[in-house]
Amino acid sequence: MSEMVNCDICGKMSSKSYLASHKRLAHGKRITPTYSTNNEAEALEVIISLYAKLSDQRKREVRERLSNAHAGIG
Repeated sequence: MSEMVNCDICGKMSSKSYLASHKRLAHGKRITPTYSTNNEAEALEVIISLYAKLSDQRKREVRERLSNAHAGIG
């Protein structure tokens, strides 16, 4: 039996052997966002809105990456 893994995009559980197909079929190519702003306040609202939709695990990953970026790591 194939190992079960979570899709790193949507979190759906699928077999490891099917994961690449799932990503291609379910998520396709990422398109550029339909929003654009030159205003920092608006950009912040968009970021907060997107962050709120993330799972707790993804939120931890975002905080870690932001912390590393702030510290000049990676």
